[in-house]
Amino acid sequence: MLTDKQDYEKYQTLSGGSLYIELKSTLKLFIKEKKWLSLKEVARNTITLFPEEDFGWFAVGMALSRLGEYKAAVINLRKALYLNPSMVSADYQLGITFYRQRNYLKAIQHYKAALTNGMNTKYLHYNLGNVWYKLNHNEAAIQCYNNSLNECSCFTPAAYGLFRIYFDKNNYQKAVSSLSSFISDGKLPIYLLSRAKLLYRNESEINPYNLRKALKLLSCAIDLDDSFALAYYERAFVKSKLGDLEGFFRDRTTAFQLNAELRKGHTFELFSA
Repeated sequence: MLTDKQDYEKYQTLSGGSLYIELKSTLKLFIKEKKWLSLKEVARNTITLFPEEDFGWFAVGMALSRLGEYKAAVINLRKALYLNPSMVSADYQLGITFYRQRNYLKAIQHYKAALTNGMNTKYLHYNLGNVWYKLNHNEAAIQCYNNSLNECSCFTPAAYGLFRIYFDKNNYQKAVSSLSSFISDGKLPIYLLSRAKLLYRNESEINPYNLRKALKLLSCAIDLDDSFALAYYERAFVKSKLGDLEGFFRDRTTAFQLNAELRKGHTFELFSA
């Protein structure tokens, strides 16, 4: 998972006249509210009026990146860096933009530049960890996730990043301990269930890789709480999609035994064929 948050006020300084300051405040508001089309329009007006100020170029680049216009986003963000080489926010957003294009080496380059120039946030370390994870450099990813947690010990995405790496390595004990330090034992199975459902619910196409990953998450939740009826119910759904009919019937039966109310919403697609 990618996060595009950052602490703008910490890294930006006001410049230009009062109109520029007013426009810049408006741009920051649009960024906060994620109004990307409005941000793009006002940012372009800002560039027309103040072409030598960095924030207008930065803002339009960020808007374009969020709107999926990556090549144009890179051009504008690089212009912001040209005007202000120490603008760490521009490097950070270039990292995000290149990550979304799956150009992971470029993403690392810009994340590291932001880090070198003073940005030291939980979001930066977390996103850098995600890039290393994509490149299968797990030790580097672990270090970045830990750095993120050093900045904010309760930052769940970074902890889940550690969980994901250890889980992929079948080191379930270390995976669970990555989360259990700030997610109570009672809530951890529920958290794992929610992470599993993100992999297959509301998806237009079934992805076998995601289903197998969800199966592991649900199994881990059941290992932590063997009376977790909803986890059995969801695991039955996943097994039906993977063609494991025996496992499907077994988990479905267990789920209904633990919670008869689940029968009311029982609509597994397996029986629609």
